[in-house]
Amino acid sequence: MTDVAFDADGLRRHVAMLVAALGGRPEDAQRVGAALVDADLCGHRSHGVRQLPYYADQVRSGEIDVTSRPEILDDSGVLVTVDGHCGFGHVIGAEMASLASERARQSRVGIVAVRNANHIGRLGEYTEMLSTRGLMGILLVTCQGADQQIAPFGGIDRRLTNNPLSISVPGPEFPITLDMALSEAAESRVLHAADLGVAVPDGWLLDRDGAPSTDPRDYLGGGSLLPVGGAAGSHKGYSLIVLTELLVGLLTGAAFCGPAQPPFSNSFVLIALEADSAASARMPEVAHLLGWIKSSRLRPWSEILVPGEPEARRRRQAGASVMLDPVTVAQLDAVAERIGVESRLADLGGDVHSEPASA
Repeated sequence: MTDVAFDADGLRRHVAMLVAALGGRPEDAQRVGAALVDADLCGHRSHGVRQLPYYADQVRSGEIDVTSRPEILDDSGVLVTVDGHCGFGHVIGAEMASLASERARQSRVGIVAVRNANHIGRLGEYTEMLSTRGLMGILLVTCQGADQQIAPFGGIDRRLTNNPLSISVPGPEFPITLDMALSEAAESRVLHAADLGVAVPDGWLLDRDGAPSTDPRDYLGGGSLLPVGGAAGSHKGYSLIVLTELLVGLLTGAAFCGPAQPPFSNSFVLIALEADSAASARMPEVAHLLGWIKSSRLRPWSEILVPGEPEARRRRQAGASVMLDPVTVAQLDAVAERIGVESRLADLGGDVHSEPASA
């Protein structure tokens, strides 16, 4: 697969221009552009600029309201309940990270429970916002009953949404950050593989009859994603999905999974914990822990990385360049044409690189 490298700043401006043409406020357009490009820079292509055509369709269908603002429904000090009113999820997520941070500074704990937030993108971005401010962050997310992807443990039919989570604490060089779907892989990675025409690894999918598959088309044809551990016969990922569904739904007032198929939107609970003095005082101990972990003997094929290190490394390696596959380039240019933007990605002067296709 021949990828094309684009200047990150130019790509941010291009994406922001497209979002503004969709009706987004200038500051919102810049925020969405920055979030999508950052996801690409840290290696999460599935959550990068390839999401923009999907957002454009949501704007056109009314699932994203480009004029809305989040509304505080209840404020008990530590816990704030918010309705995002289906604005751009990246904008809502960043605003809620700032709000949770403010409350944690006041009370040592800040919790925001948000419904109708739309797709908020790469979860680690928001918990990292907290950890770079000396806070610890926990983020739990559901899909308000929409886009059910997961078969329950022992089942075949889709009954649950993919409820991802992120946890981040300050680190000596970069935030120590977990960002994971509770399926073996996020749906967006499977859809990206389908766009590229490549297989996915064993253990990601079942086809519509419950048989294991590596063909992403089997998922599109009515199959399901396997929860974490599901391919090995473990119930643990499935159980975490169920508990996240309940916790987030009960705190936010969002809908649970069921027979109805509402429009897609994220709901989430973001928890900020004051850790500034402890994190600063014990940072040498944190560094020692990471060193102790990495001092283990290695298996022949491996190296030891701590959570958040792959993203930090990819950012360093990427520098100021974002790699896009031809399918994503064509999709973004199709959006530009449809909404009347004359600029095309080729106008940014990308350099062609040959790399294997990857979801």
